[in-house]
Amino acid sequence: MPVAPSSLIHTPGEGEIAKDTRSRVRHRPGLLARFSSIEDNRCASKVRHTLEAILGVMAFGSATVGGNSITAISHWAHEAPQDVLAALGCWRDPLTGRCLPPSERTLRRVLADVDGNEVDRHAAAYLAESPDDREGQPAGDPPGSPMPREREARRAARRQRRQLMPEGLLPSAAFDGKVLRGARLPGGGQVRLLSLFDTTGGTVVAQRQIGAKSTEVPELAPLLTGLDLAGMVLTGDALHTVRESARHLTGDHRAHYVLLLKDNQPTLLAAAIRALSGTDTDFATRTHTMTDRGHGRTETRTIRTAPAVDVGFPGAAQLFRILRYRGGLDGVRISKEVVFGLSSLPADLAGPEHLNHYVRSHWGVENREHYVRDVTFGEDAGQVRTGQLPHVMAAIRNLVIGAFRQQGHSNIAHARRHYGYAPHRLLTLFSL
Repeated sequence: MPVAPSSLIHTPGEGEIAKDTRSRVRHRPGLLARFSSIEDNRCASKVRHTLEAILGVMAFGSATVGGNSITAISHWAHEAPQDVLAALGCWRDPLTGRCLPPSERTLRRVLADVDGNEVDRHAAAYLAESPDDREGQPAGDPPGSPMPREREARRAARRQRRQLMPEGLLPSAAFDGKVLRGARLPGGGQVRLLSLFDTTGGTVVAQRQIGAKSTEVPELAPLLTGLDLAGMVLTGDALHTVRESARHLTGDHRAHYVLLLKDNQPTLLAAAIRALSGTDTDFATRTHTMTDRGHGRTETRTIRTAPAVDVGFPGAAQLFRILRYRGGLDGVRISKEVVFGLSSLPADLAGPEHLNHYVRSHWGVENREHYVRDVTFGEDAGQVRTGQLPHVMAAIRNLVIGAFRQQGHSNIAHARRHYGYAPHRLLTLFSL
């Protein structure tokens, strides 16, 4: 990766940061090394900006407040300090000695022709192998300027004190699809992505674009290819409650599933209703209640379980029913919802309180991934439509969100402001 020598860095007072960054680039394979493994379809003799430099600029620009579009990221890059551009491997003008970032046109043209699935794979691998034991203030903060504590972090700490996690929980991940509403495929139709979300760490483990003539269900197996899921609990919505998916999870990956039941499986749903009908006394030993209070409302979730006997579904061990009551902070109930589901987890591995936790944690993929990308990054409002560009930008956003979470940030908008106000913090947010 080309890096400008220190004599050509014109930003005063930043030599120490640049020197440390160049040392890490040479001796510690990181994000740019992973990006360099992605195939570049351009003619090598006509390449000025390497693909890893372009993707690095995208990651750094997306991590700052306002970097929701190619135009905004290009603007950030042209205002970025020289040592930041040098660390990213941006092209150095031999006449002036200055590092020049790729133009907006270059970003659009190159990224439209990159394999989005490969970008996703390398971004997820980087997050999986990045150090996650950093303590204290986020790396890259100058001494004496700790980041203000986030309100969401305080709320999470209070919620954790109120609700102790049941003992014996297994690692869990949720798979769910997302539509990029503003983007379009070259031949028409919406861009749809299927992702696997680590509900504990808050990072995307894998993501894959769904074919124009396909659905989420057949894309699940390719999404999970190459992942070590043995002993994990994977959760999905009712769309994925199909026999082939259950057989793939339990047989090929030796994983467990927790799936919901709706009218797409009428026979199975009817069997669950029969097995779980009865008085509270009948299910006294197989019932658990969880109460949550926050965000201006209260929620009570009561789950009851029953053995899955002769239901004809691969690996099914338990059926469950969740009764949800929601209301205001005054405790008055205003809504009621009944949800049925099934799991391959036997009762000795997952009691009612465990299943309640797994089902509730599934919605982290909506609240902590999809919602953040739509609201904080304005993904649904984006209208990029060229080639693989929508997919690549979604992959970069997953990378940024994961890097923030590994630094302990709960509020992603807060984190973007924190790193955007001091661009040199980005040098240690990512291991280049």
